[in-house]
Amino acid sequence: MERMQVFQLQNFYTEDSKYTDSQGRHLMKKIANVFLLITFSISLGCGTGPQKLQLRKIPRNQRKAMMVLNFKNITSKSRASEFQSWEFGIPSMLMTDLEAIGVFNLITRDQIREILKEQELQMTGITDPEQGVKIGKIAAARYMLSGTFLEVNGNLRIESRVYSVETGTQLGAASVSGRTDSFFDLEKKLILKVMAFLDTMLSEEEQAKLATNIETKSVRASLNNYQGELSLIKADELKSRGLKEEADKIIQNAKSDFQNALKYDPNYERAKENLSKISLAIPVTL
Repeated sequence: MERMQVFQLQNFYTEDSKYTDSQGRHLMKKIANVFLLITFSISLGCGTGPQKLQLRKIPRNQRKAMMVLNFKNITSKSRASEFQSWEFGIPSMLMTDLEAIGVFNLITRDQIREILKEQELQMTGITDPEQGVKIGKIAAARYMLSGTFLEVNGNLRIESRVYSVETGTQLGAASVSGRTDSFFDLEKKLILKVMAFLDTMLSEEEQAKLATNIETKSVRASLNNYQGELSLIKADELKSRGLKEEADKIIQNAKSDFQNALKYDPNYERAKENLSKISLAIPVTL
């Protein structure tokens, strides 16, 4: 992160020709001091803030690699757009819990994005298991998780399937159903069922700890946050094609989404982090 910020500061100096060398160096020094102060403040905040949950401390080199696909939204067309961001959001919540359990190495979305670029595919459209298995092999994943969800009149059903990437066979399927406003509880129930297919049973103590690992209990906050994250993915794609002006507009839309998420849930840490990274011009890692 620091290398990126220094590079941005250098660009700021070299691209603004109205400053002399001495003025430019002085300006660079002042900006760098501000940056160091911000970095120090963030470090202090990280040191005193809540630690991320980690149930098991298996060394990374002993963990099995897993890839999680976007979940397909099969809600009726009249209401599908309302819940579209959960195609990205539900698997994100599952990935958070999979990382917290500490048994798997998750293939990051940045890694998947690089593979998709090589294959000339779009990150936001990967929901097909067959295509996912092919990508999983390239990414050296051992397991793959895919799924669908359906929202009907305040009720939510989430279905998931676990695959062996090596053989391409389905290892198991699980589903959960309940009120949409209990989505956070449904996601926890689903992760426990998924773990059973992967021969990883959590103790009652571990289950109790995992149950408290909740991003938000607000449906609207969650949907707004993940809409913002999807917008950032799109902005990244536009920037890679040299369309900076269009990308900047979408980033502003994302900022509004994160702000709206915080209106629904002022304590939503993920939305806070996303918003602060935009404000500090730090790339959001998804």
